[in-house]
Amino acid sequence: MFSHILCALLCMLQDLPVVRSMWDEWWTYDGISGPSRWGSYNTEWELCDKGRFQSPIDINPASIVFDPNLQSLNITNEKIDGVVMNTGHDIRVSLNKSHGHRINITGGPLSYKYSVFQIKLHLGTADDKGSEHKVAGKSFPAEIQLLAYNSELYANVTHAKKSPYGIAVVAVLAVLKDLGNQHFSALVRAAGKLNSKGLSTDLYKFSLSEILPTTMTYMTYEGSLTQPGCQETVTWVILNRPMYISSYQLEKLRELTRGNGIGDPLMENNFRPVQPDNRRLVRTNIPIKEEPDCTIKKTTSYIVNDKLKPS
Repeated sequence: MFSHILCALLCMLQDLPVVRSMWDEWWTYDGISGPSRWGSYNTEWELCDKGRFQSPIDINPASIVFDPNLQSLNITNEKIDGVVMNTGHDIRVSLNKSHGHRINITGGPLSYKYSVFQIKLHLGTADDKGSEHKVAGKSFPAEIQLLAYNSELYANVTHAKKSPYGIAVVAVLAVLKDLGNQHFSALVRAAGKLNSKGLSTDLYKFSLSEILPTTMTYMTYEGSLTQPGCQETVTWVILNRPMYISSYQLEKLRELTRGNGIGDPLMENNFRPVQPDNRRLVRTNIPIKEEPDCTIKKTTSYIVNDKLKPS
């Protein structure tokens, strides 16, 4: 009798990685396996449904609070080697481990050193959608995210995702321009080789600093990862200037599929809908004019620059 029970337990343990792998493959951005169902089918993803600090959010410029204590954000200026992969959910760049601790993010709202481990691309089918975050109700054609983990407190990404102050994400909203960022083209060319889910290719000497906008200002809030299991351990930093990409670059990314063959669904609309902000504080280091004889800084002086609004 005992041997039968032991055998059954061993079989269950052997099957466990398969089950976890199935969940990782199962979720999508639409249909019955879309964002509204992420937290329903897997108990490890309950935060996707029940969390109060979920991301992305719609940033309301009128309610942003100026925080004079916010520091400048520092990102190590060094070219990276990595692997570009079509996961079926997104296009992502995973940094080689030899570089993982050399591209660091410090300062800004962060109290620790965070090491970049991944870059993700989110985009939509049309130019008026694609970004995960919105500003004043407006979406952008794409959003590029730099994911980093707290390498001072935690030994690896897995541990950091589940732990307080574990993850920082720097988000860059994309705006279309006739001549896109030429350095971004290297990533587009690499992604162009990955028309099917599961394909990957190497990326060498890619310059993060050349694709990021040159700005010292940003908005920041506490939130979550935007893919299952939606862990609420993320400090978000949204840069206040966009990255410019061309229509051609965007169309090349839209041609990629999230399946395994011809006729499969395209890599499109791979963004999570905005979540309730639940009265969360969104801070900024964008300076504002002080009122005469007033020691309290206004929090309703921000408007969206028309030049940065999606067309």
